[in-house]
Amino acid sequence: MAKSHPKPKVKARPYLVFISHSSTDIWIAEQIDKQIRALGAATWLDKNDLKGGDALVGEIIRGIDACNEAIVLVSPKSVKSHWVIYEIGAVSGQHKRVTPILNQVNHDAIAPMKDVKSIDLNQFDEFLIQLAKRIK
Repeated sequence: MAKSHPKPKVKARPYLVFISHSSTDIWIAEQIDKQIRALGAATWLDKNDLKGGDALVGEIIRGIDACNEAIVLVSPKSVKSHWVIYEIGAVSGQHKRVTPILNQVNHDAIAPMKDVKSIDLNQFDEFLIQLAKRIK
């Protein structure tokens, strides 16, 4: 009888949240990043995941491909950012969950997101409660 070999354990990939934001909102994005990581999820944040010389589009797409869901920090600055609009389109094109987090803007500030349930930044803890349930 052939001796069976135990299958190697496959390490579970952590739940990954892509964080889209305007570069002018980096401090808020970093605070969001810390709170998401404190729940046990991994994050993709440009400041941490893009290095000098990286091809931006390729690295952003790799982050979006790997993510389970995304959040978009919607602010007066991000509504004017072509990168934020690009990232929304890329995530939506993959039919992944994307949650707008509103910072001093109305829910319809970014046209592609006006029909998606948004959460005000002041109620970000509400998002974290929902995210914790999806991570498990």
